Amino acid sequence: MLTRQHEQWLQDTRRFWDAGTLFEAKYRRICSDPDIDATSDERELESLWEKRTTDELAHLLESIPLQSDWTCLEIGCGLGRLLKPIARRCRKAIGVDLSHEMIAFGRDYLSDVPNAELHLNDGRTLSGIPDESIDLVYSHLAFQHMTLCEVVESYLTEIVRVLKPDGYCRIQCWREAEMPAVQRLKNIARATLQVERYHGPRCWKWSPGREVRFGGVTFHPRQWRRLLARHGLRVVSMQLGLGHDYWMWTTSRRK
Repeated sequence: MLTRQHEQWLQDTRRFWDAGTLFEAKYRRICSDPDIDATSDERELESLWEKRTTDELAHLLESIPLQSDWTCLEIGCGLGRLLKPIARRCRKAIGVDLSHEMIAFGRDYLSDVPNAELHLNDGRTLSGIPDESIDLVYSHLAFQHMTLCEVVESYLTEIVRVLKPDGYCRIQCWREAEMPAVQRLKNIARATLQVERYHGPRCWKWSPGREVRFGGVTFHPRQWRRLLARHGLRVVSMQLGLGHDYWMWTTSRRK
C-alpha cells in the first residue's frame, strides 16, 4: 500500500519528469548543465548529449564484467539514453521509469533496438520482473532524486528479489559531505541501536515560486554500506566523487 507521503512524491516527481516535448525531455531533464542550458543549437546539443552518454556509460560499467548473455535492468531509465548502448552489449535490456512521457519518448528512441523493452512503474517497485531473472541492475541519476527513505529501501528489497544469485547491482546516489566528529559518533551509536538517521533531501526550485524537496536523500558511505548489507547486498567497490563531487557509485552483489 502506498503511503500518503509516497503518493505525493510520486505525483510531484511525475509532474516534473513528464516533459511536454522531446527537446525538453532530452536537454532540460535528462541532460541539463550550464553548457547544455546555454545553447539551443541542435548539433551542439547532440554532441554534448553523446559526450555525456559516453562518460556516464564508462562510470556505469566500471567494475562490471558485462556479458553478452546477460539480462540487464535500469531503474529510472528515462527515454533510454544508457539503455541503448547497454542493450547492444547484452542479451536483453529492460528499463523502468515512473514517467508516462519518458516511456513514450523512449519507445520511439529505442525503436531500432529489438532487445530493449520499457515499462512504466510506480516509483518504488519492480512488479512484473520475475524473481532471480536479472544479471545486472543499475541506476544513474535516479536514486539522487528519491526524497523518501521508504522509496530507496523498497527498491533495494526489489533489487535483491529480481537479481540472480551473485548478480550485480550498480547504483549512483548522493553522498553525505564530511561531517563533524560529534555527528559521526552519534551515527555510530544510532547504527548500534538500529535507529539509523539519514540526511536530506535538498530543496530545488522546479519553477518560479515552487520549491520542492527534490535533491534526494544523502548517505554517508558507511551508512550506505550498512543499508545495502541489511537488504542482502555485499559491497564490492565504492567510488566517491566519480563524475561529480557529491556522487557515490557503488557496485554490490546479491549475497
